Parts: sequence; C-alpha cells; structure tokens
Amino acid sequence: MKRTHSRILAGLGGALMASVLAMPAMAESPVTEDRLANADSEPQNWLTTLGNLWGHRYSRLDEINTGNVGDLRVAFTFPISSTFAGRNGSTIDTNPLVDEGIMYFEDGAGVFYKVDVSSGTGARLVWTADATVSKDVGGQTRGFALLDNMIVKCMSDGRTVALDRDSGEFIWDVQRMGIDHPGGAGINIESESCTGGTAAYGGHVLVANGLGDGGTRGWVEALSAEDGSELWRWYAIPGPGEPGHETWADDHNAWKTGGAGMWTVGTYDADLRATYWGTANPVPMFDPEFRPGDNLYTNTAVALNVDTGELNWYFQYTPNESWDYDENGVHFLLNREVDGETRNIVAHFARNGFLYQMDRNTGEFVSHATYVVEVNWTEGLDPKTGLPVEFNPDLEVQEYRPDFRFHRGESLADNNPVCPSLAGGVRWQYPAYNADTGLAYGVGSDGCFQLEVIATLPLSDDGGINLEEGGGMFGFNGDFGPVVGEEGGPNFYGAMWAVDLNTNELVANYQRSYVYNSGVTVTAGGLVMTSTQDGLVMIHDANTLDVVYEFDMGVPSRGTPISYAVDGKQYIAVIASGPSPGGERANMPRGAMLYVFAL
Repeated sequence: MKRTHSRILAGLGGALMASVLAMPAMAESPVTEDRLANADSEPQNWLTTLGNLWGHRYSRLDEINTGNVGDLRVAFTFPISSTFAGRNGSTIDTNPLVDEGIMYFEDGAGVFYKVDVSSGTGARLVWTADATVSKDVGGQTRGFALLDNMIVKCMSDGRTVALDRDSGEFIWDVQRMGIDHPGGAGINIESESCTGGTAAYGGHVLVANGLGDGGTRGWVEALSAEDGSELWRWYAIPGPGEPGHETWADDHNAWKTGGAGMWTVGTYDADLRATYWGTANPVPMFDPEFRPGDNLYTNTAVALNVDTGELNWYFQYTPNESWDYDENGVHFLLNREVDGETRNIVAHFARNGFLYQMDRNTGEFVSHATYVVEVNWTEGLDPKTGLPVEFNPDLEVQEYRPDFRFHRGESLADNNPVCPSLAGGVRWQYPAYNADTGLAYGVGSDGCFQLEVIATLPLSDDGGINLEEGGGMFGFNGDFGPVVGEEGGPNFYGAMWAVDLNTNELVANYQRSYVYNSGVTVTAGGLVMTSTQDGLVMIHDANTLDVVYEFDMGVPSRGTPISYAVDGKQYIAVIASGPSPGGERANMPRGAMLYVFAL
C-alpha cells in the first residue's frame, strides 16, 4: 500500500506553528550518488549515518584536537520533546545528518526535524513532519538516509517513508514489513520490524527486517527510490531448494523461525556494486540442539549485488552458534597492503571477541585480532579458514570447547563462565576507522556470563516454536548466573578498544563500570568520541584512549557524536536519549536533547 500525506507536528502551539509555516523554502544541493561516494571530500558535512559509504566514521576536521579539547563548551542545545508525546520515551541509537549548516534527525517515534544550525549559537526549527507511528509501537531509531532531495527512513512499524528535504512533505509511504511475501515462510511475519538503519546507495533504498529474535527470518530489501516499490529481497535464512537450506538439519522446519535479523546498516563499495551486511544469531539463540546444522546464513558476513540482490559470497563466523554472538554489526571497508599486495578488505568487530578481516571481493579470510580481555569458547581461529579450530564439518551440533558450551539439563553450578559476555565485545555500536593511521576503534562491553539452557520445543513438524512450554524463543529461563566482572562489578562492563589493522595488535583498551551503548567517531584532531548509558559525552585520546574531556548531559544517551563545520568552525553534535542505565544512576530521568559543542 502506498500513501502520500504531509503533517506538521500538531503539538507545537499556534505561534510556533505559524512561524514554521511562514518560513521560506530552503533549496539545497541534492545528495547525489557522486556526493555520497565522495563524502570524505566534504568534511564540513555528515551525509550518511556512518560518515561515508565505507562505514569509517572518520572526521577530517582538526580544529578541535588533543591540545585544546579541554576548552570545549556547550554552544547550544535543542529539546526533542516530541519523543514523549503519548509514550514513555524513545531511544535514539544514532546521530543527526548535516548538509551545509542544515541538520536533520528523527525522534525515534516517527517525527522528523529539519533545523538550521548555521548560526553556531542555536538551532532554528525549519519544519517537522510526523510519520504517525502508533503509540503502541516502541520508539527507536538507528538512522535514516539522504538521497537526491529526499529523506528516506524505514520506521519501527515496518513502513518506509520518503520526505521532500525542502518542504517536509511526504512523497511516498509504503508498508514493507509484517505482510505476506512470495519468499516468506508465513510464520510470525506480524513480528517483523525495522530496528536498524536505512541505507541509500546504488540508486536504491535498502531496508532490513531486524526482528529475528521474534521468530522471523531476517532479510534485506532494495526499494525503488522513485516510489518505494520492491526491487529485490534476500532472505538470510534460505528456504527449500535454496543454497544453504541443507544446513538446517532438524525434522521440524526450524528454518521458518530461524532468526538472522539484520538490525544495523550495510556498507557499500560503488566500484564493485556490492553491499555488505552482517546477520544476527539463530533462533532459539541458546539451544543449538533445536536447530542442528551450521544454520546458514546466521552469524554471517554477506556481500550482495546491489542491483540484483544475489549473494556474491558469505563468511560464517560461528556455525551452530549458541552464545548470542550475533554478527549484525557494521562491516566497514578499507584498502591495505597485505604481504606486499594491496587488498580490498572488509573488517568487523565480532561479538565473539575477534576482529576479522576478509577480502571483500571474495570473502576469503585474511587475518584476525583478539580484542576483548578473554575468549574461552574456542582455543582460537584456524589461520587459513578463519573458523574456530574445533569446528567439525561432520557434526550437526558443534561442541567447540565442551566445558564452555552450555548444554540442556546442565545447572549453573555445573557449567563454566563463558567469555566474552553475550553482550559483546561490540554488538551493534558503530565502529570507527582512521584511514590515515590504520587504527580501528570499537566500543561496547566486556566480561563473562553463565546461564541454564532449557530445551526449546517445536510447535509442530511444520514449523513454529512452542511458547507455552520449554525454553521458548530463546532456549533458557531468563536467569543469568552470578558471574561478575572486574573488581566485583556486574557480569559485564563498558570497554573501548583501539586495534592496528596493519599489525592486528591491540593498541589500547579502556574500561569503565557502565557499558557503552553508542558508537564511536574518530577525528583528524586525534580524538575518539562517544556517549554513555549514564549520560556522559566522553572524548578520548585516539592513541591511548585516555579520557581528555567529558560532560554530563543529565539524561541517558545512546547517540553517537558526529562532527561538522560551518564557515570553517568545527562543532561536535550528539543526541542524548535512552533508557535508564541502572546501578547508581538508575533514577536518571529520561530525556531527549540535542547537544552541540564548540571551542
């Protein structure tokens, strides 16, 4: 169904409503394919969620640097109160976009903002547009895209919308999730949801179903930028007759609820016309006996042809995985010299504790680094294949290191803590890469965990999961063990890592009690920027990860800072919004606020 509509946010009040409507249209240069492909040549702007199509999140601005960052101050703020209209609040897990002094963002609840930040002293509202997401749908956003003169965004209710960037008028509005599809399995499709970012490149809009843990099959789909119609769809869990379906070796059609949600955003190589995505865990996540086999294409890096959706190659990190080490996180691209030869690389901070590098033309494993404090679920990776050294292709249920794999019927007292924690290393948090130094930065959490596996029961031989008995969708009872992190802290703690991709050496590791649930951005000024669940903007030295600046925003934050410039002056912007961090700051109020910093 396609709908066309336009709204200005109803709750702004009469005087402000009139001022918004009276403002003249602001015509801007289209965000063309060429601009997107050469985003690094416009360091004053931030045109895509990840900074450029390769996913680097590297700002070449250097006015703010290690020598003067201590003089940073709040230049202005802008409240995002619409996120609380009829709900308890939304989570904004992303960053604004900026084009020549004009900033765009979405409040996680379906309201888009265009604000003029060119003065450097405040944000002037140009327009708001409300996509009218139901208040019964949880509020969350992980990013939207600019393409030509449009803003395109896949909403949490499964609609994808396109807005005119000048006026805020809706151009098209299509329902792409929660509906029958010729390639679908027909089970739990009402649970499909767009929990990741929206990408736009190759002339297409790319959206993905991220709710694999709802018992759906993850998929990515290309839509026409003209009207939102489907161009192709690729399912991460192959159906009967498709390559990889044989890796679901059960007798109750577990593939129909197989998982592999795709809930971040893909990167893109314009020369290869290839888009790179990671997929999440199989379902049920902790009970591999329910789903014997390698379970393709879960926990997998995939390269897809952007024009056809055909699978160019895949690399599965952990076949028949059972610790919730999903690998949907960003797969960033780079070129570097390997053994005297320049290689096209795709790299990934894997949730299983390793940082992988693969050839992005072929998927061939190149090298890896260990970045978390401890990995004990495997003895290591095979240097030729990149697979865990214990992987046995003749087994349908892998054992890896049996003492560190939770089994059905095993009590907490009988099993050993597994490292890293199920929450990371890096889950979805955006990494960053400095192409000038070769250093990559990840942020997330570290530690170890325990749990008891409860056998998941099939609903019938024709598919489905019994939610009334057994381990349900996850394969456990919700009770995690008493494992603690360093110095008696929680079962996982916050961590940031810097890794040299030329040598695969861990350069620095910074730890703190609260986890990082936002990503990182690195700058030419030698800074790495992030925000924290307990409400801090934190800026680190890019070489040592020592903290060189922090500011308490007063509300939890999951937004990732960006940097932009107006008339040669550099700014840092972050949106603070998110749920309570727990612990000592469990009573922090929820809020949603844009903070902009400058010297």
